[in-house]
This record gives sequence, C-alpha cells and structure tokens, in this order.
Amino acid sequence: MPYNLRFVSVLFASALVAGFFGALLGVGGGIFIVPALVLMFKLPVKLAVAASLVSVIATSNAGGSSYVEQRITNLKLGMFLEVATTIGALSGSVLALYLREWIMLLLFAALLLYMSYTAFVTRKLDDRQIAAGGFTGARPDAVSRWLALDGTYEDHALHKRVDYVVKGTGVGLGVSWLAGMASGLLGVGGGVLKVSAMNRYMNVPMKAAVGTSKMMIGVTAAVGSILFYLAGLIQFFVVAPVALGTTVGAEIGTRVMNKLRSAVLKAVFAVLMLYLAYGMLAKALALRFHVMLPNLGS
Repeated sequence: MPYNLRFVSVLFASALVAGFFGALLGVGGGIFIVPALVLMFKLPVKLAVAASLVSVIATSNAGGSSYVEQRITNLKLGMFLEVATTIGALSGSVLALYLREWIMLLLFAALLLYMSYTAFVTRKLDDRQIAAGGFTGARPDAVSRWLALDGTYEDHALHKRVDYVVKGTGVGLGVSWLAGMASGLLGVGGGVLKVSAMNRYMNVPMKAAVGTSKMMIGVTAAVGSILFYLAGLIQFFVVAPVALGTTVGAEIGTRVMNKLRSAVLKAVFAVLMLYLAYGMLAKALALRFHVMLPNLGS
C-alpha cells in the first residue's frame, strides 16, 4: 500500500480501534496493532513490533492515568510486578533481533490462542466471585501481607464496591517476567499475560487487573523499544498515525470499561484473540511451509 492520505487514514482508524480494545482489556493495543500491520498493511513483523511498542507507550499514558483517576489501578501491585516485567522485556528485545519472522509469528499465534482459551473458560468467574464475596476470602501470602497489596475499587456495572485480597505473588512475578519477554519479543506490552495472571492466580478482579496492567505496560514497552530504535526498526511514518490513533482509542475505551460486566469483557477478548491467532498462524505457515490458508487480513 503506497504512503498517501488513504494509507495514513486507514492506519489511524485501525490504531484507534486497537487502542479502544486495548484499553478495554488492559493489553495496550499492541496485540491488535501487530497483526493489523502485518496482515492488512503487509509490513515486516519486526517493523510492526517496533511501531507497536511505541504506540503502547502512548496508549499507556492516555489510558493508565484515567484508570488511576477512577481508582481502579492497584499502584502497589503494579510497581511490585513491574520489576520482573522490565527485566523480561530487555531479554525479549534482544531475542527478537535474532529470531526468524515465521518463528515470531508462531509464538504470537500461540500466545493469542492461550489468551482466547483462558478468557473463555473464566468469563463468568468474576461476577460469581464478586456476588459471593470470594475475592475477600482468600488468604494473602507473606509478601502480599508485608507489602499490603490488597485493593478496592468501585464497579459501576454492578453498582457496588469490590474489595480483594492479593495472593500468589511468586507466580505473579514469574508470569510478569514472561510477560516482559512477550513485550520485547512480540511488541504486545506484556498486558496479555499480566491481566490473565493477576486475574487467575493472584485473586485480582478482571477490572482491577485491566487498570493495573494498563499502568504497567508503558514502562515495559519503553524498555523494549530502545533496542528497536538503536537497530533502526522504528519507522516514524508508521509510528506517528499509529501512536495518535491508539491514544484516542484508549481515551474512549477507558470511559467504557467500568460500565461493562467482566463476562462481556472476557467474551470480547476471547473472540478477538481467536480471530487474530488464525491470521498470524496462516502467515507463519505460508512463510515456512508454503501452506496457504485463507488470510483473514486480506
């Protein structure tokens, strides 16, 4: 696609949608931006990852501050997990410069499929636990108790205050390191794993996990983007409309998220992850094995 007004407009619109869903689900938009750039605009995956990382920084600044203002973000928990995520992001960025494109695509597809599955099987869990007071009945581990990581927020969809007890800090740190690896390697900001880890293993409600992840992903992406910049992979004619579009979309998404039920958020998440996973898998098979599946991006 030639670089003209139509290219910029379509790129901006795609980024706006990515920013909206990224804010809605706490994943920064990168997990939508990379497939869009690769499948729709036919960009090399490494250029797409580099542009995505920059857009994640922009959308984190826009959406993260809004969730802090709404008191959804758990600041202590976010800073605790960010240490492991940042170390992982640096490792992943180095690895991304040496991996072949089809391997990166397969890794991305596997990550998307995992997130689709976990979101679908746990889609009704949050509402049931909130109704039963399950998030307050967990026993915190020693680290959580020492750092006072427990949190609370006001759920506008359920019209009630939700308190929760954080546990599983060891598992959370491990998954956060993997999330950092995913950020540097795939340009997804790490939120795709952090939201799931906090929700499934640390007893954090979906909305609090989204808000906390949104605050964290900007720092994670900034670490990874440095190496891509030094390698000359950040193309500003792509980055500019992508960053602007994701920022606008994130502002809209943060206003909508707390008005929806967690089951709705997870259902949307699962469908989109499955859709994008197929597209990335199809491209990987075509590059490596010359197997041509119908391309969802064409």
